[in-house]
Amino acid sequence: MKKWLVWLMLALFLVSGTVAFAEPKIPPKPTTNIYVQDYAGVLSGETKSRIQSLSSNLAQKTKAQVVVVTVKSIEGAALEEYALAMLRQWGIGDAQLNNGVLLLVATGDRQSRVEVGYGLEGRLPDAKTGRIQDEYMIPYFKTGDYDKGVLNGYLAIAGEVAKEYNLELKADARPGPQSRPAQQSGGWDDLPWWLKIVLGAGLLGLVIIDWIFFGGRITYLLFMLLRGGKGGGGGGGGGFGGGSGGGGGSSRRW
Repeated sequence: MKKWLVWLMLALFLVSGTVAFAEPKIPPKPTTNIYVQDYAGVLSGETKSRIQSLSSNLAQKTKAQVVVVTVKSIEGAALEEYALAMLRQWGIGDAQLNNGVLLLVATGDRQSRVEVGYGLEGRLPDAKTGRIQDEYMIPYFKTGDYDKGVLNGYLAIAGEVAKEYNLELKADARPGPQSRPAQQSGGWDDLPWWLKIVLGAGLLGLVIIDWIFFGGRITYLLFMLLRGGKGGGGGGGGGFGGGSGGGGGSSRRW
């Protein structure tokens, strides 16, 4: 009886782990106009052309890739996981330099995130990307002007990337109207306290069972799966550069 119970709990562990660690479903990797994908339909043609042109020139000179994506909703996925999966699966940035940046805006969910590859963390630390969203983007988002907010934030980010490579970029990004700092997207912090206790206790129990009966092999395997999968294909013909592993970033709500 105990043996069957152990196998049942192991099966539940594997199933829950598969669900919990599965990457969210994101749009397919674009093959044209790769630097701006406006799935939410909130950007003007002028804004998209400007982003495409600036990012293309920046990539040619530095191999760094700054990509803007708008979506209506991330369908309940965690914003951080969604952005990181997109950065990896699309292969944003050079595979060796890890210098990709993704500016993601989910208009219907009222959330935004800047995901930064390891190679640009020094220039774009979490605090700076958060401040860019707070000062350059969120004030416009709150009034429904996504076109202005996205372009303003993009120019601020692209300007920082250009500085990293000692380049001058003609960017006229300016802080928006004064407003309170936007609420940071918390993910785990948004869960009810009782659910945190249940999830924490359940995970701890399953890990203990794994270590007792299997020497921790399943836990180690899941950990390695989480650490792996830096995705993204090769980037010839004006495509993406192969991908960044993802080093940091910041999320905001408004």
